[in-house]
Order: sequence, then C-alpha cells, then structure tokens
Amino acid sequence: MHKVYLVDDDVFVRKGIKTLIDWESYGFTVCGEAGNGEDALAEIKELQPDLVLTDIRMPVLDGLDLIKHAKEMLFQSPYFIVISGYNDFKYAQRALRYGVKDFILKPVDQDEIHQTLKKIANSIEVEYETKQLEDKMETVSELKKFLLCDKECNLSNEWQHPFLEETAYTFIKVELNGLNIDYQESFEQLENVLLSMEAQNHFICFEDNINCFGLVINNKFLSANNQTLDQFLDEWYRHADLDMHIYCGETVQKVEDLTTSYKTAKKCVQFKYLVDKPIITAAMIAEKDVFFIDLDQVYYDKMMECVEENNHEKIDKQLNKMLQACKEMKFAKDAWRTMVNRLNHKILKSIKESDGNEQEIANLKEMLEWDQYSLSLQQLQVLWGDFIKDAANILAKLNQNNVKGTIYQIKKYIHTHYDQPITLKSIANKFFMNPVYMGQLFKKTYGVYFKDYILTVRMDEAKKLLRTTDLKVYEVAENVGFNNPDYFVTQFEKIVGTTPSQYRKKLMDRIS
Repeated sequence: MHKVYLVDDDVFVRKGIKTLIDWESYGFTVCGEAGNGEDALAEIKELQPDLVLTDIRMPVLDGLDLIKHAKEMLFQSPYFIVISGYNDFKYAQRALRYGVKDFILKPVDQDEIHQTLKKIANSIEVEYETKQLEDKMETVSELKKFLLCDKECNLSNEWQHPFLEETAYTFIKVELNGLNIDYQESFEQLENVLLSMEAQNHFICFEDNINCFGLVINNKFLSANNQTLDQFLDEWYRHADLDMHIYCGETVQKVEDLTTSYKTAKKCVQFKYLVDKPIITAAMIAEKDVFFIDLDQVYYDKMMECVEENNHEKIDKQLNKMLQACKEMKFAKDAWRTMVNRLNHKILKSIKESDGNEQEIANLKEMLEWDQYSLSLQQLQVLWGDFIKDAANILAKLNQNNVKGTIYQIKKYIHTHYDQPITLKSIANKFFMNPVYMGQLFKKTYGVYFKDYILTVRMDEAKKLLRTTDLKVYEVAENVGFNNPDYFVTQFEKIVGTTPSQYRKKLMDRIS
C-alpha cells in the first residue's frame, strides 16, 4: 500500500477527508496527519509518504511553503495535492511552479478527487516499478562487473539493497542447449519460474551470454521457499521445461566472495560432457579433475580415411570412438572444442586442396560457430556427424572428377622417379591423398597393386640397363632405386626368372 499524509489546520476537515474517502480502493493508507506545515514537514521527513494532501492557509508554516521546503530538503519528494477554499490564481500558479499534481477547491467534489487519486496512484505505481527496474539493472550491472573482477565495480557494503543484506550467496550458471533458440523467451520462462516463488528481492537473474544466463541467490531466497539448494535446482529445472544445463558454484558467506562461487560454477562447465546429468554442482566435482589435452593423431588419421572413402558407417563408428576416448580421458569441455575444431580444419583443408567449395556443406555455418552456442553431447554428435558425412559426400564427388587425372599423374611420376625412394605413403602425401584410398584407386584404375607396379617399372628399366650398358649389377640396382643389391637380385630373379648376371650373359651369348 502507498502512504498518504493529511495536512489541514481544521481537524474536522482532516477527519472528513480521512473517513469519507475509501483510501484502500486507490491503494493508499493514511500514515499520519498534522495541523500546520511545520509539524507536517518533520513527520514527512520521518514517514516518507508517497502522497501529501495539504491546505494552503495554516499557522506557523503554510501549505505552499511546506511544499517548497519538502522539495528542497527531501531526496525524493512525495506527490502533493493542494485542497483549498481560496480560488486565487496566484496560489494555483505558485503551487504548479512547485510541482503540485492538482489544485482542488473546497468543498471537495467526489468525482474530481476520485480522478485525481486514481491518476496519482497510477503514477506512483509506474514510478515504483521503474525505480525497482533501475535498481535491479544497477544491481545486475555492478554484480557482473564484480564477478568479472572489473576494477570500476561499485559493489560495496555501503550500497543498500535487500539482496546484499544476507549471509550466504550462490552463483548459478545456465546454458541453453541448441542452435535455434528464442533466448528472450527462454530467459522470461526461466525468470517467471523464479517470480512464482517467494522472496523475489533475494535473487538476481541476468543474461550472461547469447545462450547463457546467470543467477545469484541468497540464503533468504532458499529459506523463504523452504528448500535446500539441491531441491531448488531440481524444481527450477523441472518447471522451466527447457533443454539446458545448470552449473552451481559453491555457496559463500559474504557477497564479496561471490567471485569464488562464480569461478567454481565455471569449473562445473568443464564437466558438461562427462557428467550424464543436466545439473552439475561444485559439490559433485569437488574431488574430480578434467584435462585439457588432445587425442592422438591416429584418431584424426583414421577419421580422414573414413571421410576419403566416403563410408558413412565407418564415420559413425570412428566418431563414437573419438567421443568415447574423450570421455575416458576426462576431456574438459574446452578440450572437446579443440578436438572438434581440429578435425573440422582438416576436413575443410582437404576440400580446398581438392579445389572444392566448402560453402556447399549444408550445416557449415552452424558447425563453424557451434562453440559460440551451447550443445548437449547428443546435439553435438548429431550436428558433427552430419557435417562430416556431408563433407565426405562433397569430397567423393570431387575425387570422382579428379581421380582420373590424379592417378595418371601418379603413374607418370613413377616412370620419371623410379630411381628414387618411392613408397605408397610418400606418393600419397605428395598428391594430398590418403595412402589407403590412393592404393585402392590405383588398383581399380590399372588392375595392379601400387607396390607391384613400381617393382615392374624398376625391373623393366633394370633389364634395359643390363642390355644397353656395362654397368655392374650393384650400379644397375642403384640406378633403378634399390639401395640393397642383394635385395635387387632377389626381386629380379623372382620377376624375370633369372639373376641379372645370367640375364646379361644370355643376351651376350645370343648376340655372339
């Protein structure tokens, strides 16, 4: 209820105004009365009414001087209505100059006072709500600065606010899971659950990021709702009915220590993909650790093989292996992000090197920006899996267009570099291909395994050198890419059916 104060030197007038007007129907209660301006001013300072009804002509201090002094002395002056039996324009003009809301002549007209009180009650209510909103916004602003250790923060014991008058505080962070979320609607949904509870002045809820919200509650909030912290978290999660994760920091005893609660809530975030629950508290992870590490290179290489083979079943299996490995190795959430982005970079690089257009990937934007949002592990796995398989499809099309030319270039390279150390892996790296995939394509194109083809080329060149030069056998071996002459002889005999020396001797015998 708003407070109203009555000032008139006629006690019967005061009594009439007090009893004849249904103050409660306008949201007012009479908090006091006085017969002169001086007594009224002293009580107005103490009682701080929202509205003062005053006469003009009174002993000691008249009504207009009362208004003037109140406006000058009080930080927040009440609304004033002048009720006077003197229809003097000078009085009215002076009253309006002092900010009086209305000037009503005696005898008071019921309809006139009704409209005036209704209008002022609405103005007071709007002003009150605006002040509450401003206070809350200021509290949120200062609290956020404080939590982020901003040196310009003004949060102090001197700042009076109901929230800061208790003995225990807890910071809670909320992440909404998903990409296409109406954050404003979700925030209102979260806040409405809180507003339906008791002690509304004892929590502060604010947007913390594009998909995150911060909540700070004190002990009064929990006690007023007859709940433990865990009970409150469960009820809030259940009634909000949103796909979200809640991270609860440890409770601290002083508002100045809220940064500790904030930091422990942030630590809870790192356990998001390791704890199979939507609510993670500091108490749950107190004795646990997460690690900021990376997967072994073999995981990435194996996935790239699956991508280049465009085998969706293998992609799903390898993806499961990678995610399971992250769980078993207790990856922090930030480490999961690094792992995902590292593989994505490899995939996009492969598409670019194949002269492809990465923009053709259906969910490219979402995947590149996924870590700016918040996804559950299931959402991440679906989004990432679709991204990888779509990229594999694109690479397959590119390879179909490029494979004929690439394989021909590889064959040509073998014929011009057979005298150098050549392996499947070295050639694959040179032509930016996966070794296994390249070997399969080579066999499919030429009907012979890569290793056998190189050996055949080298043996053909060796026979040519044996026929046309007098190089010694070990020199022939070196010229066709063999570092070990004995191994060369063994392979030559295996393919040609005779040793290099015998091969040359037969040729010489035939000529002679």
